[in-house]
Amino acid sequence: MKNLLAGILATSAFLIGLSANATSQVETWKTKEGASVYFLHAPEIPIMDMVVSVDAGSLREGSKYGLASMTAGMMTKGTSKLDEEAFLTRLDDLQSSINAGASLSSTSFSLRSLTKPSLLTPSLELFYDVLTDAKFNEKVFERERTQAIDGQKAILDNPSKIASELYYETLYPNSVVGATSKMLESSLKALTLQDLENFRQQFYQANNAKIVFVGDLQKTDAEAIAAHISELLGKGEILPALASITPNPSNKVVEQYYNSPQTQVLMGQPAIDRFNDDYLPLIVGNHLLGGSGLTSILMTNIREKDGLTYGIYSYFAAGIYKGPFTVGFSTKNESVTEAIEKSKAVIAKFIKEGPEEEALQRAKNNFLGSLVLDMNSNAKLANAILGLAAYDLPLDYYETLPEKVKAITPAEIQAAFKRHVNPDKMATIIVGGVVEK
Repeated sequence: MKNLLAGILATSAFLIGLSANATSQVETWKTKEGASVYFLHAPEIPIMDMVVSVDAGSLREGSKYGLASMTAGMMTKGTSKLDEEAFLTRLDDLQSSINAGASLSSTSFSLRSLTKPSLLTPSLELFYDVLTDAKFNEKVFERERTQAIDGQKAILDNPSKIASELYYETLYPNSVVGATSKMLESSLKALTLQDLENFRQQFYQANNAKIVFVGDLQKTDAEAIAAHISELLGKGEILPALASITPNPSNKVVEQYYNSPQTQVLMGQPAIDRFNDDYLPLIVGNHLLGGSGLTSILMTNIREKDGLTYGIYSYFAAGIYKGPFTVGFSTKNESVTEAIEKSKAVIAKFIKEGPEEEALQRAKNNFLGSLVLDMNSNAKLANAILGLAAYDLPLDYYETLPEKVKAITPAEIQAAFKRHVNPDKMATIIVGGVVEK
């Protein structure tokens, strides 16, 4: 059995190496205005994927919650040359796609286009216009804002989303991470087109940008495209440090009534950021504990053995701030207390005894295999490269990852969990028919 597991792990390592070697072959440079560029020549199919990411995430909003997402959303709703319908029709004619979206730390714009010059050149022109000539139409803005507000109101009809909101509000109060749907709704109603324009002007700058190319494109072409994008964005002022997210560790229990035969439960505590030395042991260990679906320890015990839920999971949300370790599941109303206690007992046992060697080997294989799927297209490779850049990781990170994963011991995982996870100090959110109105 051990020889079989070793063979499977070696195969997974080889497969991920095929993608990892690609990221280690990335060429990098800076534009005149200060944009960081990452280029990977991938000529296998005649497609180019490009991502432009700027330091304009929701951490830059201040108290104007929703501003980053609203600005990003409006950027693809037409330009001064083409209204929204004409813009979408033109993209369809070119068989291209342009998307924009905001996260906590950044706003990203992506272009996918065939590299045939008659298609790529006009697709790039559309992309340039999105970055610097997007037209903020009042009617479109009102429509998008209404949809966003309706989306926040809809949270109140979804017990899992209610639980998530209460969870982050409990662990990260008074921050954009813990902002509630009511806070977002109020902020969205107060936003103006000028707010969006000001946000774009302040944060969509070349010296705050990362540009990633993956596909059938020559380096000289990438250099010219990156230089043009950088020139269009221009060099802005050096931005202040990002707003800090201060977690609020708490073992409080928050219950909210929701008329349902099932209760949603979230448990967790602030744990680590992406820069923590314990990141990899925790991620690999959690893959075994609650991150690998039906084969995870939590699923085997709480679902298969005890029959308390159809599904249970756990994860570490490690980003630029100290994200939480989270356990989530739904269960029958009458089983809530038992499911919570037994879930905590499984976690406590995992921390006390550490993972079994054979089970850990299977989890490592599964973990590495899942990473292959995360990099099996140009677009996924581009996002993987962007992730390495965002956290200042070496470009050969994925190439060296299999050996690092193989080297992790049960004792290292156990020690890391002891440092960062304590079932007795977890906040617990319960949303369902458990308490009376």
